[in-house]
Amino acid sequence: MTWYVTVGETEPRAAEGLQDIESAVRSVPKGESEFFVVEPVPDSEDSFVQASVWTEGIALGTSYVAEVRMPSGDGFRQWRLRTKRFEDIESAVLAYMDGEAPSGAPWVDVTDEFTDS
Repeated sequence: MTWYVTVGETEPRAAEGLQDIESAVRSVPKGESEFFVVEPVPDSEDSFVQASVWTEGIALGTSYVAEVRMPSGDGFRQWRLRTKRFEDIESAVLAYMDGEAPSGAPWVDVTDEFTDS
């Protein structure tokens, strides 16, 4: 399967393999980018995993917010995680690419924020 990655303000591009995706994902905690998106279709509204820097500061340190959206039934499900542990996000990217919903860390189902129901 072809995966597309977006890093910072760049246009989505086809990833050259898992190592390319991992490099895009790790650009955020390295401070090389404010966010990343990994998705099966460029600019998808149906399926993606993304993360960005949530807060930065001397007192709080760096925190991240991540979201995973996956097709489900007639629509989609979406989960969100706020964390200081970027490794929780990295493992969610791999799970997403394997077709699995995020688990392990305190992911919150936020689907209702994006639907009319």
